Amino acid sequence: MENTKKNILFINHSVRDGGPGRSLFYILKYLNRKNVKPYILIPKDDIFSDNLKNEGIYENIIVDSRFPENIFVPRLGMEIYNNKSDSLDYTTKLKKLLAAIINIFELITLILTSGKIIRENNIDVVYCNGTQAKVVGTFIGKINNKPVIWHVRNIQQKYVLKTIITKLSSFDSVKKIIPVSNATAQQFNHVKEKVHVVYNGIDPSDYSPTKTKGTLRAEYKISKNTVVIGSTGRLVPRKGYIHLIEAAKYIKEKSNNKDFVFVIVGDTPHFFQYNHLDYLKKKVSEYGLDDHFIFTGYKSDIMPYLKNFDIFVIPSNYPDPFPRSVIEAMCFKLPVIGFRIGGIAEAIDHNVTGFLSEKDDVANLSENLLTLVNDREMSKQMGAAARERVIKMCNAKDISKAIEEIILTVN
Repeated sequence: MENTKKNILFINHSVRDGGPGRSLFYILKYLNRKNVKPYILIPKDDIFSDNLKNEGIYENIIVDSRFPENIFVPRLGMEIYNNKSDSLDYTTKLKKLLAAIINIFELITLILTSGKIIRENNIDVVYCNGTQAKVVGTFIGKINNKPVIWHVRNIQQKYVLKTIITKLSSFDSVKKIIPVSNATAQQFNHVKEKVHVVYNGIDPSDYSPTKTKGTLRAEYKISKNTVVIGSTGRLVPRKGYIHLIEAAKYIKEKSNNKDFVFVIVGDTPHFFQYNHLDYLKKKVSEYGLDDHFIFTGYKSDIMPYLKNFDIFVIPSNYPDPFPRSVIEAMCFKLPVIGFRIGGIAEAIDHNVTGFLSEKDDVANLSENLLTLVNDREMSKQMGAAARERVIKMCNAKDISKAIEEIILTVN
C-alpha cells in the first residue's frame, strides 16, 4: 500500500438523510486525515451537510447546483410533484421532460468545467457515491485523467440505466467498484477484478439502546404491554409495505394476542410521482386495521422510535442491496424479519437474529411475525444476537479503514 496522502473528491448527490448519505458520513468521519484529504461535491446544503457540521467535519465542501439531486425535478421548484395522482397530464409530463433536459445540460457543463475543481484542489481520485454520482464522476475522471472509485449502493432494475452502468463500469478510468453486498456485486461479474465487497458501516455507540430515550410509546399512548412491530424507510411500492398490512390482517385473525401495533416511520419523497403513503393508509382502513397501524411520517431522528420497537420488519420485495434500516434496527437489539432477497439475506442470520422468508411469501413472513409476537423471550434473545452480529460485521471504524485501504491502492 502506498503511504502518500491523497486528495479525494467525494461526489454525493443524495443530500437527504437516506442510506447513501448516512453511509458516506461514517466513512468521512473515520477516514485517517493523515492519509486522505476529502473534498465533497454536493448539490446543496441539507441534512447530509448538517450532519457533517454537527460532527465538526464540514471541510472542503463544494456546493454546485448544477449537480441536481434528481434530474426530473425542476430547478426552481417541486411543483410538478405537488399534486400526486395516479397519472400525469400532458402538461406535467412536458414539464418533467423539460426539467430533465435542462438538468442533463447542466450536468454536462459541470463535467466539461470540472478541470477547475480538479486543478484547484489537486484531486488524485474521484469517489462516486450514488447512481447519478457514478455517471457524472466517471466522465469527470475520464476527461481529467483521474482514477475513479464507485461505491455501489443499489442493484439496477431498469434496463436503460442498467445498460449504462454496465457500459461505464468497463471504462479504464473506473479502477475500483465497492458494492455493499455480495448480491450487489453480481451485476459486475464482467469486471470482477475491480470488485471489492464492503458492507455498510454503522457506529454502535451512536445507535445505542442504552443511551437512547424512547418517545414513541408516550407520543402515541402505546402501553408497555403492546407489541410494537416497526419499520423505517421510504414509502414507495418496491419497499413492500403492502405486505405489512397483509401480515397485520393475518396476525389479527390468527393470534390470541390482539395487543399489537404496526408503526411505519417514513414518507413518500417529494420527487416521487405518486403518494404511496396515502395509498397505504387507504388499504389499512379497507382492512379494518386502523387501530393496529401508526404512520408517523418522516422523522429526522429515528432512534427514539427504534428504542420502543419490539420487532423490526424489512418487507422489501425487490433486491434491496444492504439496507441501513436493517443494521440500525439490529444495533437496537431488535430481531429482524424480511424476505430472502438481495443484501437482506446477508444481514439477517436466519433463526439466530431473525427470520427470512422466500420472496413474496407473505404467509410465511406473517407466521414468523406471529411467532415473535407470541414469544417475547425468543424475540429478546434474537435481538441481543442481532446487535452482536452488526458490531462484528458493520463497525463503522473497520468499514472506513477498509475503504481507506482501497483508496490508497488506486493509481
